[in-house]
Amino acid sequence: MSKNFLILLFCLAALSVSAFADEWTKTYQVGNNPSLRVDTNDASIEVTHGVSNTISARVIGDGYTIGSTGVRVTERQDGDKVDLQVHIPNEWGFRISMHRGVRVEVQVPPQAALDLHSGDGHISVNGISGQTRIDTGDGHISVQNFSGNMRAHTGDGHMTIDGVFTDLDLRSGDGHIDLTVRPGSRISNGWLIHTSDGGVEARLPPDLAAELYAHTGDGHIQLDLPVTVNGSIERSSIRGKLNGGGPLLEITTGDGSIRVSKF
Repeated sequence: MSKNFLILLFCLAALSVSAFADEWTKTYQVGNNPSLRVDTNDASIEVTHGVSNTISARVIGDGYTIGSTGVRVTERQDGDKVDLQVHIPNEWGFRISMHRGVRVEVQVPPQAALDLHSGDGHISVNGISGQTRIDTGDGHISVQNFSGNMRAHTGDGHMTIDGVFTDLDLRSGDGHIDLTVRPGSRISNGWLIHTSDGGVEARLPPDLAAELYAHTGDGHIQLDLPVTVNGSIERSSIRGKLNGGGPLLEITTGDGSIRVSKF
């Protein structure tokens, strides 16, 4: 048997292992005020709306086994509260692999409150109207069809956020922010949209009342809606009133341009 043939067999065996997928599932019955907490060191999290009074969780390991010697899933339910922890083991050494990764997919009632954290993975939320907190150390954040209060942070990644908001706090250490604020939104306690390195695109409803403050460390500011400016207009900073003013809407970037337009 030739050396090249042995190498080919080794590669095929390694690729077959990488194609293996393991899965864990569980369904929880909850009441009218459900909440979900997901904490993982290195997995993506995807949350979508499902049926009332049910939380359905699924963990998919692509190239990983799920169990005591692989990906560990720890779960707990306390009344309407569901807590899910997913830990991926650290592995050292040489490995040939087409794809390896872990996804946490959860369907929740639309009004569920969310607390989502990943050390290294993207997080997406779709169709939720409960209070939501999102945090990832390294990954992008996507939120669609949302309604309610939101706090989202990523250490390194972009954000795409779309919904009807009351409280809003968005922060990225390195990445652009694309924000769509839909009609029906109102600023109750002030909003903050900040990225240390990246541009900000914010589309606002025409009747949103706010005191707008926009600042960039290195870039330009473009306003495509009426703003009553207080004082002089500077290239890097603008302060003014939207629809007569209101709570503070602060949009800042350390390095990038800002565009505020009408939805």
